[in-house]
Amino acid sequence: MKDMTKASNPFYLAFFLLVVCGVSTLVMAYTAVKTDAPIKAAQAKETADSLKMILPPFDNDPASEAIDITSPDGEPVKLYTAKNGGLVVGYAAEAAASGFGGKVAGIVSFKPDGTIDTVIVKSGHAETPGIGTKVTDRSVKRTITDVVKGVKPDTSKLPPNAALDSYSGVKPGNAKWTKEKDAVHFVSGATYSSNAVRDLVWYASTAVRDYLAAPAEKKEEN
Repeated sequence: MKDMTKASNPFYLAFFLLVVCGVSTLVMAYTAVKTDAPIKAAQAKETADSLKMILPPFDNDPASEAIDITSPDGEPVKLYTAKNGGLVVGYAAEAAASGFGGKVAGIVSFKPDGTIDTVIVKSGHAETPGIGTKVTDRSVKRTITDVVKGVKPDTSKLPPNAALDSYSGVKPGNAKWTKEKDAVHFVSGATYSSNAVRDLVWYASTAVRDYLAAPAEKKEEN
């Protein structure tokens, strides 16, 4: 009679693997549940802080009043409307596109007429440090003198980023911006990241453009 407890027994091995897989699944599921709420809370705070930074002063709650719209390309866009005294003072739209390291999400703010005001890329992307981040990140620049003298960075305004700031004052045309015709939006050596930012700004701006041009009754459906 065969010894069923031997490690060489295929039934024993199958049972052992089944138990290991089951325990691993339970651990991962428990971890996902425990971390889901904190992650969502951190994301919500980042969005709220970003809206305050890139929109004019508002007295409503754009985040809780956000609606889902779609760009002409069929890409999902979340629209935030900022109001003050009941009047619209600006819009912001969140969209995402594929970069070198995966999805790159960003928020674009607009003047009431749909002109792009400010572009920021949200944290959590995986673009290459020192290359792709030249396009995506707004980093505070401090000189050696600043460090030695203990000069604190100015956190009251967004740090500049030439690629992101190049979209300010622009409205989308009939075709996406290209490196050949609109080189100011692109950083040499960071093509994927430049394209990702270009795409998310395009999705956001064209979605807002079409939303503003739609009849009032159509807007009420959203």
